[in-house]
Amino acid sequence: MVISFLSRLFAGMVLVALTASGADFPAGSLAEHLATNAVARTAGVTDVFRSTMELTGWDYKADYSGTNLVWLTRTVWSTNCWLKGVSGLCATPIGMVTNNLGGQGLMTMISPRHYLCATHMHPEGHRAAFLDTNNVLYWRTTRQRIDLPGSPAKGIGNDISVGILDEELPPSVGYLPVLPTNFPDYLTITPGSVVQGIGMNQDLRYFSQPMTFAFKSYVAWNSGITIPGGMAKDWNVTIRGGDSSDPDLLLIHNQLVLVSHHFYVGGGPNYALAYDAINAAMHELSTNNHVKTDYQLTPVSLAGFRKVE
Repeated sequence: MVISFLSRLFAGMVLVALTASGADFPAGSLAEHLATNAVARTAGVTDVFRSTMELTGWDYKADYSGTNLVWLTRTVWSTNCWLKGVSGLCATPIGMVTNNLGGQGLMTMISPRHYLCATHMHPEGHRAAFLDTNNVLYWRTTRQRIDLPGSPAKGIGNDISVGILDEELPPSVGYLPVLPTNFPDYLTITPGSVVQGIGMNQDLRYFSQPMTFAFKSYVAWNSGITIPGGMAKDWNVTIRGGDSSDPDLLLIHNQLVLVSHHFYVGGGPNYALAYDAINAAMHELSTNNHVKTDYQLTPVSLAGFRKVE
């Protein structure tokens, strides 16, 4: 995790932005949907910690190797997870055969071959274990990556890398859509505007991540607040060192949507603002690795939600 004066300053800015509470969200808005859609899945839950764990049979190991792969091969999706049955859980691997601890530094798939990850992490050259919807484990090796240059003038934050696997993953693993470039038509991006997001950390826990899109090139979050009509504060988890590159998401209907990854303790780059650059890198990687299908990002449809007035 990048910890510096800049990150502490950024975290302070986030605190100011996210403590400005707003009124209830307009009916039919995307913000209202994000809050009520998530909180409905937590109704009646009494064991919050257990319900945030996505897996059973998994163990946080210092290094997965040929002698302890049972901790990955015996793993199954938890029937107690609050996100049980949601599309997209499989898109992030459950571990890598590296010297990383547990679920540190994971990538997330954006096509059957391509993934996004933090530039300051280096998953390339390692084997990743993907668990599909039928609890079948698929092994893939990361091959090549392209680091995107940050461009504040274009609103593109630093720390975005696009990578490619050695072979496709099956549809039962899948990949995640991202926010479309016109997301500001549906989400308020002024200071103090917050929505119900979801984070994942190195413990393979999925939790409430109150977030804002108010910053020029970064998505920001704060575990110290709650969203009007959203998940209770005890569902929040504070990001810590080692969570870098793990995904930050929205839940739209029954689909997880990728918006960022952990860069700072309180934020990460906004993928939607790097849409064209990511697509260009995906094309280059496909060409370099002789991929027959020219995969590009899949934008989630926001049709049907009320636009910001």
